[in-house]
Amino acid sequence: MRSFKFISRGIMTVALAAGIASAQLLNSKSLDVIRVEKTGISAGKIDSLAKMLGEQQFRGKKIDDQTMTQLRYAVIDNLVGQELIKLEAKKMGIKVNKGKIDSLTALFKAQFPSEDAFQKELKKSNTTMAQFREKIEDQLKSEAILEKKVPYPKDPTEKQKEAFWELNKTKVAINDSISGARIVISTKGKSKQEIEDAKDMLKGLAAQVRSKKATFAQLAAMYSDDQTAKKTGGVMTKFVAKTKGDAFVKAVNKIKVGEMTEPYTDKDGIAIFMLTERNDGKYESYKHQIDYILRVQAEQDRQAQLKAYLDGLGKVYKVQYLDAKYTPPQAIGAAK
Repeated sequence: MRSFKFISRGIMTVALAAGIASAQLLNSKSLDVIRVEKTGISAGKIDSLAKMLGEQQFRGKKIDDQTMTQLRYAVIDNLVGQELIKLEAKKMGIKVNKGKIDSLTALFKAQFPSEDAFQKELKKSNTTMAQFREKIEDQLKSEAILEKKVPYPKDPTEKQKEAFWELNKTKVAINDSISGARIVISTKGKSKQEIEDAKDMLKGLAAQVRSKKATFAQLAAMYSDDQTAKKTGGVMTKFVAKTKGDAFVKAVNKIKVGEMTEPYTDKDGIAIFMLTERNDGKYESYKHQIDYILRVQAEQDRQAQLKAYLDGLGKVYKVQYLDAKYTPPQAIGAAK
């Protein structure tokens, strides 16, 4: 099942992501500030989700009023879009396989340490298991519609990446600098066996990144002995490779952009490094960045198509915004 997180109002989601599912179970006693046909959406529900989203994205950092407003607008677009697609799914008579509902329910429950913890969350949210399964069913119906009406973009082809390079290659700065991210394990005071164990651990972390079980940044924040990595994900801004020593130069010269080194030893300990940028003017060194840029552009195009589709549904089903504070600019389905 495909889903993606909110990034900004411009990257708007309609699918019910597991990360916000539990928060959406909350029942607020606040008055409705939006209605989609007969379904009301309360200020309390919107604010609860916006707060949770902010905590996910900014990890404890203070969120200013302007940013919180944008988060609130993203949540509103999401909730209104969900309700519109739910109505359309009912109109189209879309059915969902019970096995898929069972599978997703089990996947969500697996995020809790025990069945008891999951049941406590349901009780806390004043939601029955039947209601929870209904939300899962609505999600699957929404995805079925979106796959047909606004399909996910295909992966960039080699031809597309080469064409992008030809258009932009004269704009790149050519120098000896590189960028990337590092995970380092201190060897200070450690025995020979402990150092070998550290190498094996780093190899295991690299394997997790390659298999997409975790991102390099996540693992750096968790395991690197560099204290700044907890905030930066191990990212090292542009620097010249030779300033980090011969062992680093030897290791990084063996890899391409997007790849990771084997464990090497530097002044801080045993480390691995993921190369994300090499400014040598060669196409191969920029393919990783080009691929990312093209994927972002394709997703932005899809989001524009999604907004147009939802605006179209907003003309079919009645959407009312009852409070200016909870009315986004260019709100979905709002009267022009």
